Amino acid sequence: MKTLLLFTVCLITLQKTAAQSMALPNAPSKTTTRQPVAEGPNVWGVFHGRVPCQTMARMLNTPVEANCEVLKWGFTFYQDPQTRKPSTYRWDGSLYRDTPRTGQWALVRGTAGDPEATVIVIDPGYPEKSVFLLKGDENVLFILDGSREPMVGGDYLSYTFNRVRN
Repeated sequence: MKTLLLFTVCLITLQKTAAQSMALPNAPSKTTTRQPVAEGPNVWGVFHGRVPCQTMARMLNTPVEANCEVLKWGFTFYQDPQTRKPSTYRWDGSLYRDTPRTGQWALVRGTAGDPEATVIVIDPGYPEKSVFLLKGDENVLFILDGSREPMVGGDYLSYTFNRVRN
């Protein structure tokens, strides 16, 4: 009985030790595209991700094939190199393969649940075209719905974009 008790105490101690280990930092990954990603003082960031096709097509009011499952997107956000203020963006990938979507972007504050959250607004001057991205940290963005609530993905796809580097 003492051996079983000692084994149980050791097992619990080891589990607590493992549970308190440090998490890996959220660091940018290397790009998996054939072309290098933009870099330099005029680039605020480059983010890539895959999202559910049908949901995003409805949100963007864009027709897609009935069998479309995944959209692969890349965002490049540019800034003024002196002031570091947002300037333009380039949105590549599915839906914008032949002609990337481009325009202005802005940083604003507030989501439905957090008035202090940092949010990227794509095409802020065009509400019918605007897309909202929540800045999780320096390396991850989350798509927000029209009410500025995070969109929830599933086991296969999410609404998340990760910073990439060369």
